[in-house]
Amino acid sequence: MKDKGSVMDDRPADRLEGVADTATGPRAHAVDAERDALRFWQQMALAAAPDGAPRPQRISVPAELRGALTLFEASAEGSLNGGPSVPSAGALYPYEQYVVTGGPAGPTVFSVDVTRRSCRLLHRGEQVAKALESGGLALPGSEAFLVLIAVRPWLSIRKYDDRGYLYAQLDAAHLGTHLLCLAERSHRRAEWLTRAATGPLSGLLRLGDNHVFPHSVLLAADPVVNYERSLGTWTCTDWRSVPPVHRLADGSEGRCWRGLVPHLQQPPAQSTAPRPRPLLTGPDGVDPGVPALHAALADLTAWRRSAKDFGDAELPENRVREALAVLGAPLTTDLFPSDGFGATLVARRVTGLAPGAYPIRGTGEIAAEPAGTTAATGDDIVRICMGQEQLRHTCAAVVFHARHRDIFRIGMRGVDEALLRAGTLAHLLYLGATGTGIAVTTIGGFDAGHWHSLAGLADEDEVLYVAMLGTPGTSAVKIDRLQPAHAHGQR
Repeated sequence: MKDKGSVMDDRPADRLEGVADTATGPRAHAVDAERDALRFWQQMALAAAPDGAPRPQRISVPAELRGALTLFEASAEGSLNGGPSVPSAGALYPYEQYVVTGGPAGPTVFSVDVTRRSCRLLHRGEQVAKALESGGLALPGSEAFLVLIAVRPWLSIRKYDDRGYLYAQLDAAHLGTHLLCLAERSHRRAEWLTRAATGPLSGLLRLGDNHVFPHSVLLAADPVVNYERSLGTWTCTDWRSVPPVHRLADGSEGRCWRGLVPHLQQPPAQSTAPRPRPLLTGPDGVDPGVPALHAALADLTAWRRSAKDFGDAELPENRVREALAVLGAPLTTDLFPSDGFGATLVARRVTGLAPGAYPIRGTGEIAAEPAGTTAATGDDIVRICMGQEQLRHTCAAVVFHARHRDIFRIGMRGVDEALLRAGTLAHLLYLGATGTGIAVTTIGGFDAGHWHSLAGLADEDEVLYVAMLGTPGTSAVKIDRLQPAHAHGQR
């Protein structure tokens, strides 16, 4: 293709004859249309790296990656599209994963694409060691590794406008919980560092230049199982000598990124010591101290699915209570207890339980008496869920909420942390519901004011996320991320 400025220059004179004399008319419009089409065509053109330019080299998958890739293999079990089998709040994979390993040549950073089963070696040696040391993320042994979850909020915002930011954060929380549950089964030490000082590592990877923001870090060390899975279909390439891809400053992602940057906040300079704790506290803010998370939850990850619709039947109360019990399970994170964060069960059609809003205690138990008795018809549910007809027969919903001042007093960091808690607990609820045979799906598109009323919340509370429970429907099981965006006009 020719240079963008030369579209008209090389045309035969007879093709342009009369254009200057006729400011308007069919021939002038035809030339304008042809010029505009050619220019747009050239903007769509791609160019491969020229001969002699540095190219990635195919290498053997390093042995130190085996632990991380085995974890990712487990994370994709049950997924029909090859990616991690985790719920989606509506976003289309708004995250990506980087792995930091030790090894004979020093600490190394790889980017990992689970769907394509491919790895890219990005950095190795002293630079990586300095970034880890500066962030307090030193690897505790040769078989330890870190997984950095990074978010591309613009992917979701481009599709769902500003609310896409909420979806991206919720999806990343689902992924982190998914990986933590699996790592707790396979490693003696598994920690989710949501406040890790990722700035130095982010700078090394130039995440900001690529419109990516670090979300959290998973640490796995001291494996309790042998890495027996076959990783023969994984590939690895060395990208250390390949120059970075130029990003268009005026492209859609660039414009969105510039709008986000003033609001994004880095986590604290140093992560606090993680320990097992539930993310729901007791009625007085007391840690209920429930037993450790059972390996059974990790076993359920491969069976978890988002329901596509619900059947027209009631749910038994005992099964609902059993599913809710997992909300009291402790996770090894560095999140502080928050008595301002809560969850409320909105019962509609639960056998043995009067319709109403029941606050959920730190152990996953519901209150003896409802905090509100506002009823909702099937038409109401469809309306306040932005026209999602498949939710009409919902039997119950769990509304996750937090106090207004706890969310906003520290800026966007408070928003991110509130969404992280909501997404994490929603993921646990998916597992609990799966274990009891309850159909479950989460929704990010809803009328917050109406759910606030149904849940009987105080004025100071903000609704964050809603999980819908019911009996299995007749439609095919929803495959996350491949369905239409029901709450946004199917965009």
